[in-house]
Amino acid sequence: MSVPAIQPITQFKFEGLMIERIIIHRIFPRTSDKQLVIPRTSNKLIRLEQDASDALQMRVTKALGNKSHGIEMSINEVNTGSFFQTAATMLHSDDSGFIALSKDLANGFNKALSGTTAPGGLLAIIAGRVGNDSTPFVATIKAEPQDGFKADEQDDYVGMEYISELLLTDAQRFYKIGLLTEIISNPPDLDGYQAGNYRAFLFDHLMTATETRPAAAYFYSSFLGMDIQKSSKKLTQDFFEYTRTFINTLRVSDEEKLEHHEALRAELRSQEAIISTAEFGKKHFKDEDRKSYDGFMQLKGFPQNAISKDTDYIHAKLKRRRKYLFNNDIWISTPPENVGKFLNIEPTDEQGVTVVKIKGRFQGQQ
Repeated sequence: MSVPAIQPITQFKFEGLMIERIIIHRIFPRTSDKQLVIPRTSNKLIRLEQDASDALQMRVTKALGNKSHGIEMSINEVNTGSFFQTAATMLHSDDSGFIALSKDLANGFNKALSGTTAPGGLLAIIAGRVGNDSTPFVATIKAEPQDGFKADEQDDYVGMEYISELLLTDAQRFYKIGLLTEIISNPPDLDGYQAGNYRAFLFDHLMTATETRPAAAYFYSSFLGMDIQKSSKKLTQDFFEYTRTFINTLRVSDEEKLEHHEALRAELRSQEAIISTAEFGKKHFKDEDRKSYDGFMQLKGFPQNAISKDTDYIHAKLKRRRKYLFNNDIWISTPPENVGKFLNIEPTDEQGVTVVKIKGRFQGQQ
């Protein structure tokens, strides 16, 4: 069974996400001698009150939607029994079939924990519709409970009540989401459902940290059978080139442009695993320029949600010595890092004179 080639990415809209079915299973951590513990599985769907359903829908949309840390994934494992084939079948199953297949996912997730130090938790499987075309989706949410308190108010008393397990609070980020949505509805053939008719997305709180892939791999690789989009190298290159072009068009001083270019290089050399136009603009541009930057990147067709950073295509550019060129064929070459500490180029005056200050002693010419 073949995995389809990666197609050009079009932006997927997560607005309008509606949850129609939910079931939750309990996943236990390994025993002290690292043995599997059979999950506690449910036999019934959950019926949430409307406000609770709205809150959960907002959590998923916020995690995976535009300007979030959610990233698109490649579907690698497509064999019988894989997460992909199971989830694709669930999309059009009745409730009893959905419940039975969700137990298969719980057992598959439990096996994926083998050899890891990941804690147990709750595995929620949700289904519904999402996006402008209301395409069907199935998502798994692995949530790690935390404890906390809630207010207990009476007429003459205000106290606190301890809650041992809190899940998916707005401030909490200790959860993972894998989502599969059907773009083209076709029945399975002899090989099962075809991955080219679906798109897959991931949110993992570890993907925003410097540990990233090794720590998160058991969820997206072992369990979901997915991988970081194979186009990450090209997308990272596009982010670098497009952002550099935008910086050059800004109506700011030459000094500010140099600072923005240095910030771009620093961002791509950092240990962060993902990048996004929203985060970069928020960190480095003023409000007006940030809006222009968002619009510029959208016109270029760059994804609004985060992408996995892979600098292979621009590795040399990030390490190459930087050159500052002047219109009289004079140029200055510097190391790529920490330029601001030893080089200051003042704005060119009306007579066309540029003052360059270098913190260092002149040693000679070559």
